[in-house]
Amino acid sequence: MTHEATGSVADQTLSEQLGAALRGDTPETFDNRSPFVACLLPLLRALGWNNYARELIESLPHFSDHIELVDLRNILVRLGYDSMPRAFRLNQIPGELYPCLFVDEASNPLVLLAEEVLPDGEKKVRYFDPATGGESVAALDGRKGTAYLFTHIHSTHGQTVSARNEGDWFSGLMKRFHNALGWLLGMTFLINLISVSVPLFIMMVYDKVIGAESEHALPTMLLGILLLLLADIVLRYYRGRLMGTVAGRMDYLIGAETFRQILNLPPMMTERSTMAAQLSRLKQFDSVRDFFTGSNATTMLDLPFIPLLIGIMAVIAGWTALVPVVMLLLFVVFGLLWLPISAGRIVRTGQARNEKQKMLIQSLAGRSEIKGAAAERSWLERYREYSAESSTANYKAAVASAVIHAVSQAGVALGSVAILVIGVLSVMAGEMSIGALIATMVLGGKVLSPIQQTFLGIGRFKQVLAAIRQINQLMKLDVEPSHSTAGVMLGGLRGRIGIDRVSFRYSPSGDPALAGVSLVVQPGEMVAITGDTGSGKSTLVKLLAGMYKPQAGTLTLDEHDIRQLNVRDLRRAIAYVPQNAQLFHGTIAQNIRLNNVLATDEDLHEVARQAGILEDILALPKGFETPIGDERTMRLTPGLIHGISMARAFVCSAQIVILDEPGAALDRDGDLRLQAQLRALKGRKTIILVTHRPSHVRLVDKVLVFDKGATKFVGEPEKALQVMAGGLREGK
Repeated sequence: MTHEATGSVADQTLSEQLGAALRGDTPETFDNRSPFVACLLPLLRALGWNNYARELIESLPHFSDHIELVDLRNILVRLGYDSMPRAFRLNQIPGELYPCLFVDEASNPLVLLAEEVLPDGEKKVRYFDPATGGESVAALDGRKGTAYLFTHIHSTHGQTVSARNEGDWFSGLMKRFHNALGWLLGMTFLINLISVSVPLFIMMVYDKVIGAESEHALPTMLLGILLLLLADIVLRYYRGRLMGTVAGRMDYLIGAETFRQILNLPPMMTERSTMAAQLSRLKQFDSVRDFFTGSNATTMLDLPFIPLLIGIMAVIAGWTALVPVVMLLLFVVFGLLWLPISAGRIVRTGQARNEKQKMLIQSLAGRSEIKGAAAERSWLERYREYSAESSTANYKAAVASAVIHAVSQAGVALGSVAILVIGVLSVMAGEMSIGALIATMVLGGKVLSPIQQTFLGIGRFKQVLAAIRQINQLMKLDVEPSHSTAGVMLGGLRGRIGIDRVSFRYSPSGDPALAGVSLVVQPGEMVAITGDTGSGKSTLVKLLAGMYKPQAGTLTLDEHDIRQLNVRDLRRAIAYVPQNAQLFHGTIAQNIRLNNVLATDEDLHEVARQAGILEDILALPKGFETPIGDERTMRLTPGLIHGISMARAFVCSAQIVILDEPGAALDRDGDLRLQAQLRALKGRKTIILVTHRPSHVRLVDKVLVFDKGATKFVGEPEKALQVMAGGLREGK
């Protein structure tokens, strides 16, 4: 039954196959199709990895069917190992740098484990070769390649670190690229020096070749300028490659780290914000990536060398070099006057675009309701209003941008004319040669061009600065502790829940969602929570599931205050099934394993049987490897969707099960199957059931009836049903 539950091996990705081998504690049986995957476990063992299978499986790529070097390094980063590449010959890597990963120029990896001293005193190296699948001890050859040296980010696994990122996070990110930035500035300096050679060549041709009628010097000069231009092409090519590497790496790090930060934020900080607002905020981060991949980054690299070009102009043409300086001052003055107006229009354009996007999201999410209410015409009118406002804002922003472009073009043209006029007067006065005039004109263009680009890019630059400020603010927010020692660890949970005068409100000025609620749930007891909409049922459930923390009173699990518990350990100890089941892009097996990546195929088979969906899953063409998520979820029946959510909760072997309106989307047959599941679980697990259905209430041992955040009744099911119907007063 090894693969009956989850489909054939051919249907599984490389990561899934490795995960299956780790779950079964048989990694040696894994059929490696990638040499870098084969290097993973030997390298981790050599680095002192303690074989935390859960963390390793969670660090594997979700969908990848082929793991390369970059994937291996990313896996190790997620496990806490940073890597630094250094060029070496294989036999020249110092032994104190072991263990390390060596990749030769043909992309063949070796894991260098340790130096071995033989009885005769000869030194050799013990290494792992994925080509043979085993370790060897031998002398190494001198092939060229790259050694990847690994450093543990934390001194011990699970070390507690501060949840807050102090300081400027983006500046810290930039420091990681200081070597690359140094190379970029160095290459840009050489490129600017070479760019000066062209006007100097023109000046020498006019003054030395044509003026002196010395054509024999032309071939030598031409050969020299061609070599310099070739060097310019090579430098620009390598600068572009390095800029692409830096931009790509920054894009990955910004995206991954901000997404990790958002995932680790307390739920209260994210769930009160709309999806459109959060998407808009994340989209603003793309402007940082676009800035570093576009022409603006090249302009920023050229800016530090403008004084160099102006200095060369001063040597050639004297006071003519003041023209670019004057134009720069004029651009600054105009920018101070006009850019605030332009920036205001750009901000309004963004706001109008966001409002239009929110309208579209609402329309797509609620198109069935719009159709059902025959409200297409009125909804279309609303969309037209948003579109008109967005178009007007875009028009005003376009006009402001057109003014900036017109002024910048006019400024460059005026500067060029000024250089020409002053240069002509200098030539007529005998202070400058014709060649020097032409060279000055070319140099003036090279100086004015980055000034113009900077002026045009100020709006984009301000957007990037705003996005960077938002990133820094996001990274400074307190996140939930994510390390194993950040809180008391649960062990052997019996399932007793104690709620003592618990109060909670969502905002300081809002009414309390819970006010002095008290309840004791004994291990194995089934308790129903019911009440009107907005009475506090979902709030209490989220408190129990560790999503919120009580603001007053005490909430305990087996006498442990919930505020002192490790939050991840707490959530894994509680099986929580929300009212609206959310299935994610992936396979059915991956969705069920979301709550326990260590679950074996047999575990999936068992929890699917408990949820009553095993036969339905096995009837699918690919079984547990059937892709779901997005629009494919709509093809599944509500009962199967709810069953997958139930199986995902059961797979963590939790002693406490919380079910939030489990019968809301079920038909009669599905509800009868749910009741049978509840009867089977009764007495074996502590069950908290949020429901309005009398058939569910009659199954439980105790009922808690809410009214406006307060306890209205606690007692037997039959009396609770009378309270719900208005037949009994509180406490009777």
